[in-house]
Amino acid sequence: MNADHKRVSIHWVKAILAAAQSLGVEPNSILRDLHLHLDLDANEPAYLSLDQTQDIWAKAEEKSGHGFFGLMMGQRVRPAYFHAVGYLAMTSENLMQAFENFSSYMPLISEGAEMSMSYEGQSVWIHFSPKPDNKLFSRHQHESIIALLLAFSRWLLGDDSVVPLQVTFPHEAGPDLSVYQSVFSVIPKFKQKETSIQFAKDMLFRTLKESDAGLHALHKAHADQMLAAHSNTSWRAKVVHCIVASAHFQLSREQVADKLNVSTRTLQRRLQEEGTSFLDILDEQRKQKAQELIFNTNKSLKEVAMELGFAESSTFYRACHRWFDDTPNALRSKGNG
Repeated sequence: MNADHKRVSIHWVKAILAAAQSLGVEPNSILRDLHLHLDLDANEPAYLSLDQTQDIWAKAEEKSGHGFFGLMMGQRVRPAYFHAVGYLAMTSENLMQAFENFSSYMPLISEGAEMSMSYEGQSVWIHFSPKPDNKLFSRHQHESIIALLLAFSRWLLGDDSVVPLQVTFPHEAGPDLSVYQSVFSVIPKFKQKETSIQFAKDMLFRTLKESDAGLHALHKAHADQMLAAHSNTSWRAKVVHCIVASAHFQLSREQVADKLNVSTRTLQRRLQEEGTSFLDILDEQRKQKAQELIFNTNKSLKEVAMELGFAESSTFYRACHRWFDDTPNALRSKGNG
Protein backbone atom coordinates (compact mmCIF):
# COMPACT_ATOMS: atom_id res chain seq x y z
CA MET A 1 0.00 0.00 0.00
CA ASN A 2 1.46 3.38 -0.93
CA ALA A 3 1.45 6.42 1.28
CA ASP A 4 -0.97 8.40 -0.86
CA HIS A 5 -4.07 6.27 -0.91
CA LYS A 6 -5.45 2.82 -0.33
CA ARG A 7 -6.48 0.85 -3.40
CA VAL A 8 -9.65 -1.02 -4.32
CA SER A 9 -9.88 -3.62 -7.11
CA ILE A 10 -11.91 -2.64 -10.15
CA HIS A 11 -13.66 -6.02 -9.80
CA TRP A 12 -15.18 -4.83 -6.53
CA VAL A 13 -16.07 -1.48 -8.11
CA LYS A 14 -17.88 -3.41 -10.85
CA ALA A 15 -19.91 -5.18 -8.16
CA ILE A 16 -21.13 -1.81 -6.86
CA LEU A 17 -21.99 -0.61 -10.36
CA ALA A 18 -23.75 -3.89 -11.20
CA ALA A 19 -25.92 -3.53 -8.10
CA ALA A 20 -26.86 -0.01 -9.15
CA GLN A 21 -27.63 -1.21 -12.67
CA SER A 22 -29.97 -3.88 -11.32
CA LEU A 23 -31.97 -1.00 -9.83
CA GLY A 24 -32.13 0.90 -13.11
CA VAL A 25 -29.09 3.13 -12.61
CA GLU A 26 -26.71 3.10 -15.57
CA PRO A 27 -23.08 2.69 -14.45
CA ASN A 28 -21.91 5.28 -16.96
CA SER A 29 -24.18 7.89 -15.40
CA ILE A 30 -22.41 7.35 -12.06
CA LEU A 31 -18.97 7.56 -13.65
CA ARG A 32 -19.90 10.68 -15.65
CA ASP A 33 -21.15 12.46 -12.55
CA LEU A 34 -17.83 11.71 -10.83
CA HIS A 35 -15.71 12.49 -13.92
CA LEU A 36 -14.20 9.00 -13.80
CA HIS A 37 -13.06 7.22 -16.95
CA LEU A 38 -12.99 3.44 -16.54
CA ASP A 39 -12.79 0.67 -19.11
CA LEU A 40 -14.96 -1.88 -17.34
CA ASP A 41 -14.68 -4.47 -20.11
CA ALA A 42 -10.88 -4.38 -20.00
CA ASN A 43 -10.80 -3.96 -16.19
CA GLU A 44 -8.74 -0.79 -16.49
CA PRO A 45 -7.43 0.67 -14.34
CA ALA A 46 -6.89 -2.42 -12.20
CA TYR A 47 -7.35 -0.39 -9.01
CA LEU A 48 -9.08 2.80 -7.92
CA SER A 49 -8.32 4.79 -4.82
CA LEU A 50 -10.44 4.07 -1.77
CA ASP A 51 -11.81 7.61 -1.77
CA GLN A 52 -12.88 7.26 -5.41
CA THR A 53 -14.61 4.02 -4.52
CA GLN A 54 -16.34 5.75 -1.63
CA ASP A 55 -17.58 8.38 -4.10
CA ILE A 56 -18.95 5.62 -6.36
CA TRP A 57 -20.74 4.06 -3.38
CA ALA A 58 -22.29 7.39 -2.39
CA LYS A 59 -23.42 8.17 -5.92
CA ALA A 60 -24.87 4.66 -6.40
CA GLU A 61 -26.76 4.94 -3.13
CA GLU A 62 -28.05 8.38 -4.06
CA LYS A 63 -29.13 7.52 -7.59
CA SER A 64 -30.76 4.21 -6.65
CA GLY A 65 -32.76 5.77 -3.84
CA HIS A 66 -32.91 2.28 -2.32
CA GLY A 67 -33.19 2.18 1.46
CA PHE A 68 -31.27 -1.09 1.61
CA PHE A 69 -28.87 -0.76 -1.30
CA GLY A 70 -26.07 -2.44 0.67
CA LEU A 71 -28.11 -5.48 1.65
CA MET A 72 -29.32 -5.90 -1.91
CA MET A 73 -25.81 -5.55 -3.29
CA GLY A 74 -24.36 -8.05 -0.82
CA GLN A 75 -26.89 -10.68 -1.82
CA ARG A 76 -26.08 -10.28 -5.52
CA VAL A 77 -22.29 -10.45 -5.40
CA ARG A 78 -20.72 -13.27 -7.41
CA PRO A 79 -17.27 -14.94 -7.11
CA ALA A 80 -15.97 -13.10 -10.18
CA TYR A 81 -16.13 -9.84 -8.23
CA PHE A 82 -13.39 -11.22 -5.96
CA HIS A 83 -11.31 -12.38 -8.92
CA ALA A 84 -8.46 -14.67 -7.75
CA VAL A 85 -9.62 -14.56 -4.12
CA GLY A 86 -13.06 -15.78 -5.12
CA TYR A 87 -11.72 -18.83 -6.92
CA LEU A 88 -9.40 -19.55 -4.00
CA ALA A 89 -12.37 -19.45 -1.62
CA MET A 90 -14.52 -21.64 -3.88
CA THR A 91 -11.97 -24.47 -3.97
CA SER A 92 -11.19 -24.32 -0.24
CA GLU A 93 -11.78 -27.39 1.91
CA ASN A 94 -14.38 -25.70 4.13
CA LEU A 95 -15.78 -22.31 5.10
CA MET A 96 -13.09 -21.81 7.73
CA GLN A 97 -10.37 -22.08 5.11
CA ALA A 98 -12.37 -19.87 2.73
CA PHE A 99 -12.68 -17.14 5.37
CA GLU A 100 -8.98 -17.45 6.23
CA ASN A 101 -8.19 -16.93 2.55
CA PHE A 102 -10.39 -13.85 2.40
CA SER A 103 -8.59 -12.46 5.43
CA SER A 104 -5.11 -13.17 4.05
CA TYR A 105 -5.72 -11.96 0.50
CA MET A 106 -8.06 -9.06 1.30
CA PRO A 107 -5.61 -6.47 -0.14
CA LEU A 108 -6.24 -7.91 -3.62
CA ILE A 109 -9.90 -6.91 -3.20
CA SER A 110 -9.54 -3.79 -1.08
CA GLU A 111 -6.94 -2.18 1.11
CA GLY A 112 -9.75 -0.24 2.76
CA ALA A 113 -10.78 -2.94 5.22
CA GLU A 114 -9.62 -5.98 7.14
CA MET A 115 -11.40 -9.22 7.97
CA SER A 116 -10.56 -11.30 11.02
CA MET A 117 -11.96 -14.19 13.06
CA SER A 118 -12.31 -14.94 16.75
CA TYR A 119 -13.67 -17.90 18.68
CA GLU A 120 -16.33 -17.82 21.38
CA GLY A 121 -17.25 -21.20 22.81
CA GLN A 122 -18.71 -23.29 20.00
CA SER A 123 -19.05 -20.33 17.67
CA VAL A 124 -16.85 -18.19 15.40
CA TRP A 125 -17.14 -14.45 14.84
CA ILE A 126 -16.19 -12.94 11.47
CA HIS A 127 -15.22 -9.30 12.00
CA PHE A 128 -15.21 -6.58 9.34
CA SER A 129 -13.02 -3.57 10.14
CA PRO A 130 -13.04 -0.59 7.74
CA LYS A 131 -9.78 1.34 7.33
CA PRO A 132 -10.95 4.52 5.59
CA ASP A 133 -8.67 7.19 4.18
CA ASN A 134 -10.70 10.41 4.21
CA LYS A 135 -14.31 9.28 3.84
CA LEU A 136 -16.17 7.14 6.36
CA PHE A 137 -17.94 3.96 5.29
CA SER A 138 -21.70 4.28 4.93
CA ARG A 139 -24.36 2.11 6.54
CA HIS A 140 -24.86 0.43 3.16
CA GLN A 141 -21.21 -0.54 2.93
CA HIS A 142 -21.22 -2.19 6.35
CA GLU A 143 -24.46 -4.03 5.60
CA SER A 144 -23.30 -5.16 2.15
CA ILE A 145 -20.30 -7.00 3.59
CA ILE A 146 -22.27 -9.01 6.13
CA ALA A 147 -25.01 -9.80 3.62
CA LEU A 148 -22.27 -10.87 1.24
CA LEU A 149 -20.57 -13.14 3.79
CA LEU A 150 -23.84 -14.92 4.47
CA ALA A 151 -24.90 -15.19 0.82
CA PHE A 152 -21.45 -16.38 -0.24
CA SER A 153 -21.36 -18.93 2.59
CA ARG A 154 -24.69 -20.35 1.48
CA TRP A 155 -23.48 -20.47 -2.12
CA LEU A 156 -20.17 -22.16 -1.23
CA LEU A 157 -22.00 -24.81 0.81
CA GLY A 158 -24.90 -25.16 -1.60
CA ASP A 159 -27.23 -24.68 1.34
CA ASP A 160 -29.67 -21.76 1.56
CA SER A 161 -30.76 -22.83 5.05
CA VAL A 162 -27.52 -21.56 6.67
CA VAL A 163 -28.42 -19.02 9.37
CA PRO A 164 -26.05 -16.94 11.52
CA LEU A 165 -26.28 -16.94 15.28
CA GLN A 166 -25.89 -13.16 15.52
CA VAL A 167 -25.20 -10.09 13.38
CA THR A 168 -23.96 -6.76 14.75
CA PHE A 169 -23.58 -3.28 13.28
CA PRO A 170 -22.20 -0.03 14.76
CA HIS A 171 -24.87 2.14 13.12
CA GLU A 172 -28.56 2.63 13.75
CA ALA A 173 -31.09 0.37 12.06
CA GLY A 174 -32.41 1.11 8.59
CA PRO A 175 -36.08 2.01 7.98
CA ASP A 176 -37.55 -1.52 8.16
CA LEU A 177 -36.38 -4.28 10.52
CA SER A 178 -38.30 -6.90 8.54
CA VAL A 179 -35.86 -6.44 5.65
CA TYR A 180 -32.98 -7.45 7.92
CA GLN A 181 -35.01 -10.46 9.07
CA SER A 182 -35.59 -11.56 5.47
CA VAL A 183 -31.89 -11.25 4.60
CA PHE A 184 -30.24 -12.67 7.74
CA SER A 185 -33.08 -14.73 9.28
CA VAL A 186 -32.23 -12.88 12.51
CA ILE A 187 -32.62 -9.25 13.58
CA PRO A 188 -29.14 -7.71 13.91
CA LYS A 189 -28.01 -5.87 17.00
CA PHE A 190 -27.38 -2.20 16.22
CA LYS A 191 -25.17 0.48 17.82
CA GLN A 192 -22.62 -2.19 18.66
CA LYS A 193 -18.83 -1.84 18.71
CA GLU A 194 -18.26 -3.45 15.32
CA THR A 195 -19.62 -5.01 12.16
CA SER A 196 -19.61 -8.79 12.54
CA ILE A 197 -21.45 -12.05 11.96
CA GLN A 198 -21.40 -15.12 14.22
CA PHE A 199 -21.68 -18.71 13.00
CA ALA A 200 -21.76 -22.05 14.79
CA LYS A 201 -18.24 -23.50 14.67
CA ASP A 202 -19.32 -26.85 13.21
CA MET A 203 -20.92 -25.09 10.25
CA LEU A 204 -17.55 -23.57 9.29
CA PHE A 205 -15.99 -27.01 8.98
CA ARG A 206 -18.50 -28.35 6.50
CA THR A 207 -17.01 -29.33 3.12
CA LEU A 208 -17.67 -26.90 0.29
CA LYS A 209 -19.47 -28.12 -2.83
CA GLU A 210 -16.61 -26.95 -5.12
CA SER A 211 -13.79 -28.07 -2.82
CA ASP A 212 -10.80 -29.28 -4.83
CA ALA A 213 -7.37 -29.60 -3.22
CA GLY A 214 -5.52 -29.63 -6.55
CA LEU A 215 -7.27 -26.57 -7.96
CA HIS A 216 -6.95 -24.85 -4.61
CA ALA A 217 -3.17 -25.25 -4.71
CA LEU A 218 -3.06 -23.74 -8.20
CA HIS A 219 -5.30 -20.82 -7.24
CA LYS A 220 -3.25 -20.23 -4.10
CA ALA A 221 0.00 -20.09 -6.07
CA HIS A 222 -1.60 -17.57 -8.41
CA ALA A 223 -2.99 -15.50 -5.52
CA ASP A 224 0.41 -15.53 -3.81
CA GLN A 225 2.04 -14.18 -6.98
CA MET A 226 -0.62 -11.50 -7.31
CA LEU A 227 -0.27 -10.48 -3.66
CA ALA A 228 3.51 -10.23 -3.96
CA ALA A 229 3.20 -8.13 -7.11
CA HIS A 230 0.46 -6.02 -5.52
CA SER A 231 2.62 -5.26 -2.50
CA ASN A 232 5.85 -4.61 -4.34
CA THR A 233 4.87 -3.07 -7.66
CA SER A 234 7.05 -0.07 -8.36
CA TRP A 235 5.67 3.13 -9.82
CA ARG A 236 7.92 2.58 -12.81
CA ALA A 237 6.26 -0.79 -13.42
CA LYS A 238 2.82 0.81 -13.13
CA VAL A 239 3.72 3.43 -15.73
CA VAL A 240 5.16 0.78 -18.05
CA HIS A 241 1.93 -1.20 -17.72
CA CYS A 242 -0.13 1.87 -18.67
CA ILE A 243 2.00 2.52 -21.73
CA VAL A 244 1.96 -1.10 -22.88
CA ALA A 245 -1.77 -1.46 -22.24
CA SER A 246 -2.52 1.67 -24.27
CA ALA A 247 -0.83 0.12 -27.35
CA HIS A 248 0.41 3.57 -28.40
CA PHE A 249 2.89 6.18 -27.30
CA GLN A 250 0.66 9.26 -27.26
CA LEU A 251 0.00 9.14 -23.52
CA SER A 252 0.89 12.24 -21.57
CA ARG A 253 2.12 12.31 -17.99
CA GLU A 254 -1.27 13.71 -16.99
CA GLN A 255 -3.15 10.88 -18.70
CA VAL A 256 -1.02 8.22 -17.02
CA ALA A 257 -1.47 9.88 -13.63
CA ASP A 258 -5.22 9.86 -14.23
CA LYS A 259 -5.14 6.14 -15.10
CA LEU A 260 -3.23 5.46 -11.88
CA ASN A 261 -5.64 7.63 -9.90
CA VAL A 262 -2.98 9.96 -8.52
CA SER A 263 -2.13 13.57 -9.18
CA THR A 264 0.51 14.41 -11.76
CA ARG A 265 2.67 15.88 -9.02
CA THR A 266 2.41 12.68 -6.94
CA LEU A 267 3.34 10.53 -9.93
CA GLN A 268 6.33 12.72 -10.68
CA ARG A 269 7.48 12.59 -7.06
CA ARG A 270 7.13 8.80 -6.82
CA LEU A 271 9.11 8.27 -10.01
CA GLN A 272 11.81 10.65 -8.79
CA GLU A 273 12.09 8.60 -5.60
CA GLU A 274 12.76 5.57 -7.81
CA GLY A 275 15.40 7.45 -9.77
CA THR A 276 13.48 7.84 -12.99
CA SER A 277 10.90 10.03 -14.72
CA PHE A 278 7.89 9.65 -16.97
CA LEU A 279 9.82 10.82 -20.04
CA ASP A 280 12.68 8.40 -19.31
CA ILE A 281 10.24 5.47 -19.06
CA LEU A 282 8.40 6.52 -22.23
CA ASP A 283 11.72 6.77 -24.04
CA GLU A 284 12.77 3.29 -22.85
CA GLN A 285 9.50 1.78 -24.03
CA ARG A 286 9.79 3.50 -27.40
CA LYS A 287 13.30 2.14 -27.80
CA GLN A 288 12.16 -1.42 -27.06
CA LYS A 289 9.21 -1.11 -29.43
CA ALA A 290 11.45 0.40 -32.13
CA GLN A 291 13.71 -2.65 -32.03
CA GLU A 292 10.71 -4.95 -32.36
CA LEU A 293 9.16 -3.04 -35.27
CA ILE A 294 12.41 -2.49 -37.17
CA PHE A 295 13.74 -6.04 -36.91
CA ASN A 296 10.59 -8.15 -36.73
CA THR A 297 8.03 -6.47 -39.03
CA ASN A 298 7.79 -5.38 -42.64
CA LYS A 299 6.22 -2.02 -41.76
CA SER A 300 7.70 0.95 -43.54
CA LEU A 301 9.95 3.13 -41.42
CA LYS A 302 7.39 5.92 -41.77
CA GLU A 303 4.75 3.60 -40.29
CA VAL A 304 7.15 2.63 -37.51
CA ALA A 305 7.76 6.31 -36.71
CA MET A 306 4.01 6.97 -36.53
CA GLU A 307 3.36 3.91 -34.35
CA LEU A 308 6.04 5.12 -31.94
CA GLY A 309 4.31 8.47 -31.67
CA PHE A 310 6.74 10.56 -33.72
CA ALA A 311 5.00 13.21 -35.79
CA GLU A 312 8.01 13.60 -38.06
CA SER A 313 10.25 10.90 -39.51
CA SER A 314 13.26 13.12 -38.87
CA THR A 315 12.54 13.05 -35.13
CA PHE A 316 12.37 9.26 -35.26
CA TYR A 317 15.69 9.11 -37.09
CA ARG A 318 17.36 11.30 -34.46
CA ALA A 319 15.94 9.11 -31.70
CA CYS A 320 17.30 5.96 -33.37
CA HIS A 321 20.73 7.52 -33.63
CA ARG A 322 20.59 8.38 -29.93
CA TRP A 323 19.35 4.89 -28.97
CA PHE A 324 21.41 2.72 -31.29
CA ASP A 325 24.07 5.03 -32.71
CA ASP A 326 22.73 4.15 -36.14
CA THR A 327 19.95 5.00 -38.59
CA PRO A 328 16.72 2.99 -38.91
CA ASN A 329 17.68 2.02 -42.47
CA ALA A 330 21.05 0.70 -41.36
CA LEU A 331 19.50 -1.21 -38.47
CA ARG A 332 16.98 -2.90 -40.75
CA SER A 333 19.70 -3.77 -43.24
CA LYS A 334 21.75 -5.38 -40.49
CA GLY A 335 18.71 -7.29 -39.30
CA ASN A 336 18.07 -8.61 -42.79
CA GLY A 337 21.73 -9.37 -43.43
